[in-house]
Amino acid sequence: MRFFDEGIIINVVNYQDSAAIIKLLTKDHGICCGFIKNAKTKKALSLYQIGNLITFEYRNRIDDNLGSFFNIDLKHSYLAYIMFEPLKLEIVKLLLYIFDKSLLEREEQNLLFLQLINFLEEINDNEISFNDFIALYIKFELVILESLGYAIDMTCCVATNSSANLAFISPKSAKAVSIEAGRPYEDKLLKLPKFLISNIYPSKIDLVNGFNLTGYFLIKNIFLEDKIFYNLRQNLLKKIDNNAV
Repeated sequence: MRFFDEGIIINVVNYQDSAAIIKLLTKDHGICCGFIKNAKTKKALSLYQIGNLITFEYRNRIDDNLGSFFNIDLKHSYLAYIMFEPLKLEIVKLLLYIFDKSLLEREEQNLLFLQLINFLEEINDNEISFNDFIALYIKFELVILESLGYAIDMTCCVATNSSANLAFISPKSAKAVSIEAGRPYEDKLLKLPKFLISNIYPSKIDLVNGFNLTGYFLIKNIFLEDKIFYNLRQNLLKKIDNNAV
């Protein structure tokens, strides 16, 4: 197998003394892992960083074996622009961790790739507010859940079939519930933030509820026993609560 493509580096694992194995979310070939020789030089260390968009040639003699990357060039370094913004860095690292652990190799993910590029470009905008940045991330997690087959249905109430006054999400069905139908069971339902169903500025409480909403279904369906994922989210939740307005 041989092909040319571009991709975002989502993980780098050191291999022996001077090599590395990198994992990419590529434009046309989904998740792709490959071997890199001489990955520890000064130039290589800056090239093989998570969040970098690279172009490459991939070669593999046997489909089931690990291939190798050649002719690698840096197209864009997204994290270089936010290296002095710790919260944005943490969010991007969490996002790439989700891709690393949840997507299968060689399944076409062109839509997710393009949306990842768009997300990285949007958060590099210095004018974006903290609340809008977190809201953007939560909406991206919804896209990831849908791509993995775990979409949250926010179109109408599962009990009444009405699209009015939606306020909750059922943790069992992942479907919306109206405030009238859900009020007797409020303590058992997840809060549905208003910014996810209408064009309003996200409040702090909405951001916390939104982060808890997507986190619940990510943990339930994908990261049930992943302590790293859980701890990353808990740390970010505290920062959202401290910094949102």
